[in-house]
Amino acid sequence: HGSSIPDIGLGNQPTGNPDWTFAGSDGLGTTNWKLQVLFEVPGTPACVISGTGIQNSTLNTGDVVSVTSTFSEEVLVNTSGGTPTLSINVGGTTHSATYTSGSGDSALVFQYTIQSNDTDADGISIGANALALNSGTIQDAAGNNATITHNALSDNASFKVDTAAPAVSSFALSDVALKAGDTATVTLVFSEAVTAFASGDDITVANGSLATMSSSDNITWTGTFTPSANTEDATNTASLGTSYTDAAGNAGPAATTANYTVDTRAPTVSSFALN
Repeated sequence: HGSSIPDIGLGNQPTGNPDWTFAGSDGLGTTNWKLQVLFEVPGTPACVISGTGIQNSTLNTGDVVSVTSTFSEEVLVNTSGGTPTLSINVGGTTHSATYTSGSGDSALVFQYTIQSNDTDADGISIGANALALNSGTIQDAAGNNATITHNALSDNASFKVDTAAPAVSSFALSDVALKAGDTATVTLVFSEAVTAFASGDDITVANGSLATMSSSDNITWTGTFTPSANTEDATNTASLGTSYTDAAGNAGPAATTANYTVDTRAPTVSSFALN
């Protein structure tokens, strides 16, 4: 009816949810109409951590941490000016998880790849307001800038980080001079608990047999070595392969025992003469 609405372009958005009253004529007199315009911005995001390659709630080198930040409505991400990031805390060190996907949806994904020197025994955490635009934008379809403030996420024990390989602390036989009737206890001690270790697959022995090794803590393993019968050999070792790992999947090193001798051959009469 010839009335006009104030300019409410994106550059002129007022605060709050304002009312505008304007006048018009319906031919019978002047009538006032009221128009209320609601400005809804994408709400405070909620962050959730996930990961690929994780084993036993632990990540290691090359595993990918994904943080999904969910807004109250679908948002569009514009990276032409810069790529948004989200800071995560890994063992007291801050790393940037970079935006990778989600534009056009309410859930945005930020990712960080675990590096070889990362470690976190308590689990990855996220501080409050860790999302940075870096000159990029996160907006709804109407062009409203998203609210990017959010609460902190405390240490998440489901996403610990261990990039250190297990070490072999000791690998030895209790007796290194074995004769007929002898046995020796083989003791193997790792620096931390290991998984996927089986003595029948991971340890080879010379001139004898090793009974299945056992452990109460997956750190210290013991088993009984029995030398082969009718054998005489001064040079022997037991060897550890590298197919075992720690709980995070870090492969351990090979190792070898000190030398042991085997002499289980009884003396025989080489000659018998009557003079």
